[in-house]
Amino acid sequence: MSKLKATSLLWCLLAGSAASWLLLRLFESTGRLSPVLDYTALYSLGAVCAVVLFLGIRVKLSTLGKGHFEPIAAARTLVLAQAAAYAGAAIAGWHLAPLLILWTATGFSPTVTRALVLFGAGLAMVAIGYIVQHLCKLPPEDTDDSTNSVVTE
Repeated sequence: MSKLKATSLLWCLLAGSAASWLLLRLFESTGRLSPVLDYTALYSLGAVCAVVLFLGIRVKLSTLGKGHFEPIAAARTLVLAQAAAYAGAAIAGWHLAPLLILWTATGFSPTVTRALVLFGAGLAMVAIGYIVQHLCKLPPEDTDDSTNSVVTE
């Protein structure tokens, strides 16, 4: 399985930001509110981060021999961590455009503060994804075939 790539996450952030910018312009032209999530979204983002981190710690403890975790569940945890990182990048990108546009237009307002908090939550999801990916890394296998042989001089 491949590792998370910073360039892929950056592209995901930029795509979310471009989509948000287009929707923000459309909403402004029709007189609607900006497309910034409410603070209640933090509950679900926090829950996702907590579950992913909990599962990552269980995988790490299993690799250290302090617990049992199925290999397929460890692979699923890795995929979940990577998905959380991509979702976090998209959420951070989604809130980057309103954050920058509204901050320069109106200064700090409740909407800008919400966008800033949710941008930070998206970045936290990316960080949790990277951390859990590291926790799911298997220790190197012993490839030395001479462990059963007798060393002679």
